[in-house]
Amino acid sequence: MHHPRTVGALIDEIREHHVEFDITAAEAERQGTAPDALDALMRHLRVPMIKAPLEVGGDHLHMADQFRYFSALSYANPTAAWAGFNHAGAAAMAGARLGRDGLDIVFGDNPAPIMAAVSAPTGTFLPVDGGVRLTGTWKYASGVKHSDFALLTAVEAGAEQPRVRIVIVRTREARVDNDWDVMALKGTGSFTIHVDDVFVPDAMVLDPMEAPRRGGPMFKTGYQAYVAGENLGFTMGVCQRFMDELATYANAKARGFDGRLADRGAFQYEFGKGQLAIDAARAFAVKAFEEADATLLAGHTLSMQQQQYVVSAMAWCTESAANTVSHLFHFAGAGALFNSSILQRCFRDAHGSVQHHVASNIAYDRYGQYLLSLGG
Repeated sequence: MHHPRTVGALIDEIREHHVEFDITAAEAERQGTAPDALDALMRHLRVPMIKAPLEVGGDHLHMADQFRYFSALSYANPTAAWAGFNHAGAAAMAGARLGRDGLDIVFGDNPAPIMAAVSAPTGTFLPVDGGVRLTGTWKYASGVKHSDFALLTAVEAGAEQPRVRIVIVRTREARVDNDWDVMALKGTGSFTIHVDDVFVPDAMVLDPMEAPRRGGPMFKTGYQAYVAGENLGFTMGVCQRFMDELATYANAKARGFDGRLADRGAFQYEFGKGQLAIDAARAFAVKAFEEADATLLAGHTLSMQQQQYVVSAMAWCTESAANTVSHLFHFAGAGALFNSSILQRCFRDAHGSVQHHVASNIAYDRYGQYLLSLGG
């Protein structure tokens, strides 16, 4: 019988391997993708399975625990967390929606399949006997070079009312570019993937409008809310790592004849305020996610209003935490500019997370529209 791991046990595993995560974080930045040692560690810890349904061997963490888990993982290694939450979201979606034949292909002999995923429908499929033929180009396929499969969204070619399908293809049947040359999230390997007229059997084709086969109401949640816990967990872990590294740096750093940074009253004031802002964002996030989890664990789906609240909370917490890092980075001086500095890596990655479309401040528009409709 499968015994899922608790979030506490999962976080303990991350902490036990902190040294390996820390070493491979710098190597991932240099390579632009996860090094082999990091890929092996993530498979060993079964990172892709933390969100997947119990029925396929997953831990089925809900939103608040996803947030806690990916906060811990991004604190240790941002590449592992960013690629990892993409892998976890994809494996969980596959585990919830695939039929038996598809499960055997993906999970049958692999306890932790690595799956890249792109939600934007930038490819097409053509229905044929026994499956579809898939063609297209998908950008931002995080962690794709180490993946076993890619979960890609496509629209039906040539149809008057084209259908949307999620198509799972073996990565070895695709072509991956070396085009991930960026200033943030450098190690995530979010390369472009191309598929050219590849046959995919029906067992590996999903209709996103159909109800999930297993896993419960969490898998009926809209995309942005579905990834909110893991996405914000990444941001908060990176920002807390920045705060802890800055505290260490400030106690050792002297600028000219002005003494240690840690002894400056202005810095003490702003640093204390900054940590309170991080703590406030974290507490707000946990509250929002736990409220959503209570609905899901009671067997109900989230309403559109609940989903809007979760996504808006994610956007606000992301913005608040990244702004805190921006403000405090100025105190660190030129020493923080070196590529060897963890401070500059955290600064860049915090702002990289803000650029993700699920954290867009358009969430405020939608939530504000909903609030105003209540008073109309």
